[in-house]
Order: sequence, then C-alpha cells, then structure tokens
Amino acid sequence: GWTGNDSLVIALYGSWGSGKSSVKNMILEALREQEQGCPLIVEFNPWQWAGQAQLAEAFFQEIGVVLGRSDTNGEGKERAAKWRAYGTYLTLGASLAKSLKTVLPLLGIPGSSILELLASGLEKSSRITREGSEALSAQAEAGDRNLTDVKQDLANSLKALKEPILVVIDDVDRLSTDEIKLLFQLVKANADFPNLVYLLLFQRDIVEKSLETITSITGREFLEKIVQVGFDIPRIEHTRLEKVLFAGLEKLLGDETVRQRFNQQRWGNIFIPGLRPYLETLRDVHRFLATLSFHVALFRNSGSFEVNPIDLIALEVMRVFEPAVYHGLPEAKSALTEQRGRGLHGRGADDITRRVVESLVEQASEANRPQVREILKQLFPPTQWVFGGPGYGPGSEERWYRDLRVCHPDVFDRYFHFTIPEGDISQAELDRLLSLLSDREGLVAEFRALGQRGLLSVTLDRIEAYKEEIDLQHAVPFITALFDIGDELPDEPTGFFSIGPDMHAVRIIHWYLKREKDTAERSRLLKEAMKASSGIYLPVKDTSFEDHRKAESQIDPDSFLMAEADVKDMRQICIEKIQHAAKSGALKTHPKMAYLLSQWWKWASPEEPRRWIEGLIESEDGFLAFLTSFLQRSTSQGVGDYVTRISWHIHLKDLENFVSAEDLENKVKELSPVNLGERKQKAVGAVQEALRRRQKGENDEDWPHEHESD
Repeated sequence: GWTGNDSLVIALYGSWGSGKSSVKNMILEALREQEQGCPLIVEFNPWQWAGQAQLAEAFFQEIGVVLGRSDTNGEGKERAAKWRAYGTYLTLGASLAKSLKTVLPLLGIPGSSILELLASGLEKSSRITREGSEALSAQAEAGDRNLTDVKQDLANSLKALKEPILVVIDDVDRLSTDEIKLLFQLVKANADFPNLVYLLLFQRDIVEKSLETITSITGREFLEKIVQVGFDIPRIEHTRLEKVLFAGLEKLLGDETVRQRFNQQRWGNIFIPGLRPYLETLRDVHRFLATLSFHVALFRNSGSFEVNPIDLIALEVMRVFEPAVYHGLPEAKSALTEQRGRGLHGRGADDITRRVVESLVEQASEANRPQVREILKQLFPPTQWVFGGPGYGPGSEERWYRDLRVCHPDVFDRYFHFTIPEGDISQAELDRLLSLLSDREGLVAEFRALGQRGLLSVTLDRIEAYKEEIDLQHAVPFITALFDIGDELPDEPTGFFSIGPDMHAVRIIHWYLKREKDTAERSRLLKEAMKASSGIYLPVKDTSFEDHRKAESQIDPDSFLMAEADVKDMRQICIEKIQHAAKSGALKTHPKMAYLLSQWWKWASPEEPRRWIEGLIESEDGFLAFLTSFLQRSTSQGVGDYVTRISWHIHLKDLENFVSAEDLENKVKELSPVNLGERKQKAVGAVQEALRRRQKGENDEDWPHEHESD
C-alpha cells in the first residue's frame, strides 16, 4: 500500500519457524499478480554469499542486474550504470583502503592518494591492479565527481522510476555477527534513495544483540533508527496449528490397521501436557510430520502395523526436539520396562531405576523437563512410581504387548532398530496366525512354517498375550492345532525362572478355557480337541497339569479347569495315545519319550510300559534311544567364569522304574562305542557315571560336574 516515492525500510519479525518466509512468498506472489503497480523486485539472499567483501559486492550487483533488466532503453541503461558506479565507488574504496593500509607503509608512501598511485603504474599485486582499474573506470563514469555528487545524481535518476524497487532480504538472522552489522550498514547508508523499499525478515532478538557491538546505544534503539515500519508475525492459534498437525497424522496413520491400537484417552493424556508444547509453529509441525512419515513407512507390513501409533508419535517428538533424551532411551531399556519388584535386588534396584530415569529427564533443558517427565511417565508405565504415580499389577504386561507398547521389553527394541529383532516374529505374522484360529489345518501349517525358521517358541510366547482375547467359538480348532504341533516344540534348555514353549502352550489353553464359566463345557471342549489331535505330548502335559492341580482344589477350587471325573477321562485318552504310539513305533523316536513313559507308568499299571521297554532294549539301537531320552542337561558358572559350563547326567532311579540296575550295567557293557553320535556318547557316559556312584554308595541326586563340556 506504499504510494510515496520516499525510501522505506519495513521489517517482519518472527522466530525461526514462525512463517516469515511463507508470508514473504505470499507477498511477492500477490505483487506479481497485479496488472499494474508491481515494483521491481530484488530478492537478495545474503547468507548465500561467503564473507563480508562478497556480501557488499553482491548487494550492489543484485540490485544493478534488476535495474538493467527492468528498463532496456537509454534511460534505464544509464540508471543501471550510475548504480554500478556508485556501488563500485563504495565497495572498492573500502577494499583498497584495507589492502593499501598494509602495502603503502612498506613502500614508504604514507600519504599518497589511491588514484595517483594507480595512475603512476604501480603494480605491486594483481589484485590491486584489478581493483585500481575498476576504480578508475568508476571514477571516469562519475566524471571526476565526489561521492556526494554521484549519490545525488543516482537519487535523481531513481526518483524518475514509475514503480519502486523492492529489495527483499530474508534470513538475516542466519548471518554471522559481523555480516549482520555490515548488512545493516549497507541498508542504513542506502536507505535514503527515493523509490527504494526494503523488506527485511529476521528474528529480532538475534539481530539486536549483533548490532549492540557497533554503537553506544542498544541494539533495539539502533534498529529503530533504521526500520521505519515493523510487523510481528502473529502467533498462530493452537486450533489452526493442530488442524494442520491432525490432518497430517490422519493421512499417515488413519487406516484401520493403526486405529485398532489408538486409544483416544491415552492420546489426550500424552499429547496435551507432553507433546503439544513442542509443536508451536508450522515449521515444527511440518518438520515433525516429514520425519514421522519416514518411520511410519518402515513399520507398515502386509496390512499390519508393527508398533503402537501413539508411542511412535511420542518417540518421534522426542527424537526431533529432545535428541539427547531420545538417544539415552535404548541404554535405559531395563529401567524403563522392568516392573517394580520383579528384580532380585529390592530397594537397590529401585534406586538404580530412579537415578536412570531422572538422568534422562536432566538431558532436557530446564524449561522442557516438565513435559519430558510427562512423556516418559506415559510411555513407560513401569516408571510411574518414580514420578509419584501408581504401580501396575499382573496382567498389565500382556495388555502392553497386545497394544505393541514401547514399555514392553519384547517390543521396545523395534522402536529403535526400526525392524523386528532377529529371533522374533512380526505383528503381520502374528495377525495372520490370529486370523486362522478357526482353521486347524491352516494354523498347523503356519505353526510349522514358523518352526522351520526356529520361531515356534517365541510364537507361543507372543500368543500367550492374547490367550484371554481369543473368541471361545474357536476353541476346538485352536486347541487341537496347539496339540498337533506339541510334539514338534523345540527342546530348549530353560533356566530356573524361564518358561519353556510347552508351558506357554499349557498356560494358553488353561487361561483361554477359564473364560468358559461352565466346567462341563470346558471339559467337553478339551476332550474333543484331545481326541481329534494327532499330537501326544501336549495332551499328556496338559492332563498332568490338571492332575497336579487336583491336589490344590481344597485350597483354591478355581485353580483347575474341570472335575476329577473329567480328569480321569483325559488320563484315559492320553494312555490310549501313548499305547498307540508304542505299538506304531512312534514312541521309540519321540523326543519326549522319557516323559511319556513316566506318565504311562503313573497312570496305567507299571507292567505295561515295562514290557514295552523290555522289547525296546533288546536291540542296541533301542537301548541307546531309551538312555538318550533320560539324558538331562544342566548349566553352572563359577565365580570369575565368563563361560557357562554344561553338564549331562542321568538319574538311575528314573531308569529303574523300567529296567533294573543290574540289567542296565550288563547292557552298557555290551555296547559298542564305535560310531556313536555325540548325544548317545553323552548318554552312555552319564549312565556309567551314575552306576559308579551307586557302587560307591553316593546319592543319585548329588551328581558331580566332572563330565562337563562347553
């Protein structure tokens, strides 16, 4: 709206990311769309030029180029020439003064004028010669007039312009302190030309601080002497800003695969106090959405989403705006994900957790620590007690896993590795399994495919988190499929506290059926699945589990699934399965033969399994299979040891349920040690050691560690 032909300096103030450049672009677009009255626009980007000398030269060069292009007639060319002459006069005067300040004393010529030296043919350096020639050219164009005359002549020429020159200088606050000072000196020196309008865009406090070093007054006062009209970018309303943010999030995460794990209440709890303070400008929002889009793409997998969307958003805010805190999270995994009281060190462990969590908060600036605390508290519920919040009881971890929360130790790493950890299954694979619950054959095929990749154990561990979520209408095909693959479960060594894949399967079945309130219906479902299954081991294991719980029924009637009469029926089903396996030869090669024999011996008459064993051990191959099935593995580690020692042993009492010690000793003596496999050699060695200990009168349970291997 400026209609005068005087000079004018306008400033647009705003912090980084507040939208100054966007406003500038809209201004220029609006001006260029005008049919008439559009000024001659010069977009001067000072931060693209290195050093103060180039900055001054570029300032005059850029304006001169636009002047020359805007009017190609004689008057326009003359105006452009006058501008160049004026610019050369100023820039070369400063440049030569700086150069000759060092050169002239060496020549013993302290007071000679620059032009006289250049005219006399002094050629001390190529740089001085080049600059001197340009100065002479400028002097010739100026007609041997002084700077005041040159400037007045240029002012008269600019006054004749039909439209003003608009010099737009953006990102002033990106310059160094010296460059900021030079730029404002250039503007100040040339702010009185007619029809010359400046639009300067910068963060005010940065520029004011830089200007304080060149004047005795404050930077604010100096700036006010130059800038005639100042505008502040208005702070964008949160509602408009969040409209942009939420539209971007909806575009990235709005599909159904993501929505199923998006909890609105939890989103509000973490967004308002924790995330919102970091998203104050459009630049913040666009920067955040751009980086989030990349990570969202990494976690999409065959119609599934591998992480919790709220946790991903919160962690991305931390990564972008609190990188020091974010980079400390992976190292703090144990403190952030371990439930309080689960460790073995009691109060000492609590102290360590508190120190770790508080040190993460301290990585943020003092002003941002309240929201960092809120984000950590919401992302990692196990740490809420550190901030005075509640603790979490049993069952929370399974819910966290189902929701793919970063606070679950089995999900945590994928947020920082951006992939599924080796030895784990993806959410896409787990979702596929859960979609096949009513399809026994399809489920078994999927289990076996995962088993071939060594992932069957971890698969059952993951499914356990869903055991109370699966619809009971799928009970028979689902449980039958679990029974079918039970004989193929890996024989993994388990520690004192670890849970093997077989126990995961039994726990899944138990807690899944517990949702059925009718005991008779539970029994019907379980027996139907047992009869339909081709598996042996898990039906036997599950029945043994229920049989053992029967003794606890007086204390806790709800601790078992079915009535005693139904358990008897299950035992009979299992006995028939074992008998069939013994007759077909499948029991001889079964990896759990020792366990199945012990349950057969316990549930049927001992004579039946003994007779079968008598026939089995008649051959050397059958005898070795019998011994190997009772071989047990244990680990130990001494003080100062870095490597765990592995021990192999056999309890004679277990074997004597089926074969006498005398017969065992005779059979072992008859063995040919040649070409025995490693496991069979271990079994023979273990039973020989057990027999020697028996002869010495030593306790069968206190087996030694002499026979160890790494």
